[in-house]
Amino acid sequence: MGEVAAKAGLSRQAVYLHFPNRAALLAALSEHLAATAARSPAEAPSARATLTALVGLLAEEHPKAWPLARRLGENPGDASRMVACRKLAERFREEGALSPHLSPAAAADLLFTLTSLAVWAELVPGLGWDAARYRSHVTYLATSALTK
Repeated sequence: MGEVAAKAGLSRQAVYLHFPNRAALLAALSEHLAATAARSPAEAPSARATLTALVGLLAEEHPKAWPLARRLGENPGDASRMVACRKLAERFREEGALSPHLSPAAAADLLFTLTSLAVWAELVPGLGWDAARYRSHVTYLATSALTK
């Protein structure tokens, strides 16, 4: 909790005023990430546009989740991101754009991995990529891997 407080520019006491323990903080973060996934761009005109928007959204959200996820050893947003990846893979199939060698389940698994916090962490803080480079290259890689 001390590291979370420091990253947020708050005292530990201030954090404990809002979150009585680590579990409550994790629950609040999970709710926030689920809300973020809910606002993911499902209304984009195509699956490709949705993919581009999703990677852009994650380029903004992963840096916010990284300090706590690294401390906890898990990413509370993974469940909601998997739901978004499954919906997007199914949309690619419905639009006839899914690569013929992939099932929607396999496509969702690949997309989930490519958009993971771990991949972001390797590329951005690990190798020094900026958000624009991450967004561009991950979008290109995911599109190339999933589509015809």
